[in-house]
Amino acid sequence: MARRKRIGLFVSFPETIHVRRVFDGIRQRCEQYNYDLCVFAAGSHVVFPSEFYIKGETNIYELANFDELDGVILDHQTLTGDENDHTVKRILERLEDYKDMPKCSLEIQLGDTHLIPCDNDETMREMCRHVVTTHGKKKVCILTGPKGNDVAERRLEVYLDELKKLGVTPLPDHIIYGDFWYFAGDALADKIADGFIEKPEAVICASDCMAISFVEKLTKRGIKVPDEIMVVGFDAADEGAIAKIPISSFAPNDDIMGAEAVDYLRSVIEPDAPVPPKMIKPKGAFHPGTSCGCQTDPAHTLLCFRDMLYNISKNFADPDYFKSVDIGDVLESYSLERFTANNTIIECMENIKNSTNLLFPFRNFYLCLKENWLDVDDEQVHGYPDKMGIMVAASTVGEDEYCREDMSEVFCTADMIPKLHEERDIPSVFYFSAVHFNSKLLGYAVLQRDITEKKCINIVYRNWLRYVNSALEMIRARQRLQTLSVRDEMTGAYNRRGMYSLYKQMLASTGPDASLFVAVVDMDGLKIINDTYGHHEGDFGIKEVCSVIFSTLRRNEFCVRSGGDEFFIIGVGDYTKENVPERAIEFTEAMEKRDAELNKPYKFSASIGCVYYENCRDISLDLALSEADERMYSYKMKSRRHRSL
Repeated sequence: MARRKRIGLFVSFPETIHVRRVFDGIRQRCEQYNYDLCVFAAGSHVVFPSEFYIKGETNIYELANFDELDGVILDHQTLTGDENDHTVKRILERLEDYKDMPKCSLEIQLGDTHLIPCDNDETMREMCRHVVTTHGKKKVCILTGPKGNDVAERRLEVYLDELKKLGVTPLPDHIIYGDFWYFAGDALADKIADGFIEKPEAVICASDCMAISFVEKLTKRGIKVPDEIMVVGFDAADEGAIAKIPISSFAPNDDIMGAEAVDYLRSVIEPDAPVPPKMIKPKGAFHPGTSCGCQTDPAHTLLCFRDMLYNISKNFADPDYFKSVDIGDVLESYSLERFTANNTIIECMENIKNSTNLLFPFRNFYLCLKENWLDVDDEQVHGYPDKMGIMVAASTVGEDEYCREDMSEVFCTADMIPKLHEERDIPSVFYFSAVHFNSKLLGYAVLQRDITEKKCINIVYRNWLRYVNSALEMIRARQRLQTLSVRDEMTGAYNRRGMYSLYKQMLASTGPDASLFVAVVDMDGLKIINDTYGHHEGDFGIKEVCSVIFSTLRRNEFCVRSGGDEFFIIGVGDYTKENVPERAIEFTEAMEKRDAELNKPYKFSASIGCVYYENCRDISLDLALSEADERMYSYKMKSRRHRSL
């Protein structure tokens, strides 16, 4: 059976109305063409003010294995805007090795990708007609995006052309370049209120963000909207619909743009396959609000309000309750408290798995972590290691579910997720999201949904993953503290506290006939090395002695640094008297080999004393160590190793 085609969508901040519309058009076409969709999404926009946090989020784009994708879609609007457009440039840099990969960008061309424009001309002309014809305004101000920006310039061009057809010519001071963001609307309102710009009758804003801030600042400055100035926006965003003065806004054709992107990729991937006619008529919907003097569309406002509502009370008896989880459900679930109270790794993983009901609807969820995710000293912040482990798997369709505390199921990171390569009756959407703490890489999460599921990941998923990130970091910190309490930080060997604790566990888990092996190792000539070459060289020698000990340990043994340059080897198992001289010789030979490898100006050596007890329960550990120490000291005196320094 031929592998199903896969489309890769690269976006950030997927809960925004823009991405939701784009996703809907892409999803519908992928469903129609029987394509899988892989969505690589940073949870926050790339211009998020926390540099370290967004670095962790955008690392997810490094996971994408283009060998496993058949086509790529890049969303200009959410991938650009950070310093020097670093995020999108990095994606394009990686794509340079895939010259034959069909790739396209939305609305503005990125690199050598194929441009998929968003045809909003008729929608923008309708905005002008609504202002001039419906409301009879003649003195019109236009607030567009940044000067030189292709989208901003195109919108301005269409606005001016349609206004000209309607017999309206804006004053030069009424043609304003902004930023598509809140700051431009705020600044324009101040200029009008302060008299620097003549007060217009109407302002056409090329984005809802600018319209919202413009209306709010005008109101604060005592200018009435819409009585003195009417305002229309472009985006039909949820925030505009539920603003104190709801914004009259026109929806862009982002869904059509998304569908056309898949159509283009299909024409390259499968040139002989049919491309059906557009599913949607290219005209954005108008959602009236009081900012222009129209009556607010109550159905649209209610829908937006419900999407953003924080509910604390619902019909929990409703079997469909979890099909519409909102941010209120996440906050009221107290998942964060449960996550951060975890005492063990397995408890943490179980709590994560048990809270995946907040992610409904989904088929499968996977939490994939790197093998050394518990190592707090690991500073990897870029890319992913070659291997990953699935620590949590949750399913709503009867597939395997589990929680793990170790890396018992490891897979090749290049596969992204093993489930991606399995045969399925219908296509799926795979959402890949970064798992990190600030910029520190921990792994990634994968949420699989049927391609028929219209719901895109949203604020619920983003905040739930933040809880997961915090929970994992808490476990890492806890493990670090536990390790420091039983381990020697310099060498990694156990300390005395760790020694007694581990020895007690070993006794509890062994049979009645287990024997005991104990060795005491002491580095030779440490004081002379410190005095002659410095303490840094002495510390180096201590760590090298420990390294040699680790190389000779058996499966049932552990190493202890008792202090300074002295170490213990303790083992419980099946030992004989013959093991005592054998182990002493083995260690001495290993030290001599390391001495030759290091080629230091001093003799690198250590003395060892070993003892054996037929039954580990016949003697205390302290007495055994005392006898081994005496043998070590006796060996040191007899050998009289004087080194030339």
